[in-house]
Amino acid sequence: MEQKIGALGEHDSVGGFRALGLSVFETADADDAEQVLNRWAEEAYAVIFMTEDLAEKMGSRLAAWRLRYLPVVTIIPSARRQAWLGGLELRTAIRKATGIDMIGQRQ
Repeated sequence: MEQKIGALGEHDSVGGFRALGLSVFETADADDAEQVLNRWAEEAYAVIFMTEDLAEKMGSRLAAWRLRYLPVVTIIPSARRQAWLGGLELRTAIRKATGIDMIGQRQ
């Protein structure tokens, strides 16, 4: 079975994922995002990238999604702001996968 991957968030943050063949839903609205998460979960998506700005708007509604086995919901940095949570998540994922802190912390 083909594993589906999606990206969810603001246009300037997720638009480029379309060129990589990912499903993309552009929104800055938490209610829209929740509907898409539910639909993509029913459609057996394996990974969903969500922008940090949208994740903040979803607040506690995102907590249950973050505990699920599939789909994996991963927070990515938003384009218009300095990454904090999204950058930390990417750093942690890379460190888990490679055993190396390839991004590092800026002093």
